[in-house]
Amino acid sequence: MSGRFEGMSDAEWKLFEDIFPEKERKGRGMPAAHPRKVLNSLLFILVTGCRWCDLPQGPCWASKSSAHRWLKTWHSDGTIDKLKARILGAAQNGGLIQWNSGAVDGSFSSGKGGGAEVAYGYKGKGVLIHLLVDAQGMPLSAFSAPADEDERRHVEELLEAVEVKTGKAGRPRKKVRRLAADKGYDSDALRNSLKEKGIQPQIPRKSNAKKDADGQSP
Repeated sequence: MSGRFEGMSDAEWKLFEDIFPEKERKGRGMPAAHPRKVLNSLLFILVTGCRWCDLPQGPCWASKSSAHRWLKTWHSDGTIDKLKARILGAAQNGGLIQWNSGAVDGSFSSGKGGGAEVAYGYKGKGVLIHLLVDAQGMPLSAFSAPADEDERRHVEELLEAVEVKTGKAGRPRKKVRRLAADKGYDSDALRNSLKEKGIQPQIPRKSNAKKDADGQSP
């Protein structure tokens, strides 16, 4: 559901500004957009669901070209991962993450225009967006993968991708106690792997699941 967003407050920006060290301008040309403006623009798209071409203009916003360019840069240099870890850390410090249980699922996104991860899956041409959430639906980790890949193989990657930076001494919790998934994740190998990590799997079995030599579903 789309919403409204008018830019981060000074207090909100304080949470992240050290992740984006300002760079000195070198040579001629337009100076780089300030990170706060870029982040405002990216959050505007996430909150409102608007198109890149519909980004607002004004003193607190970056242009669509700058916002898109910095998004690609921040993905490749790890800045986005640092942002997510900082956000989860703030949520952890506020007691907002429910580690007692979580859930995983994959969502198909059409990719008719092609791309590095676009492939033909049973739902068509596109990618699968894999997501891990806590008991209240708070996103803990996410990434995209080709649509023709098995969802089950990405569960451990989602669990490993959780990063929580609280700014406090000690190692913060980053593992759910129980993990729920639908029948598409039915696999004894996955169940056993979760149990070895101290996570109780809650995955229903398919009614038509094939049995192996030991009478176990795959």
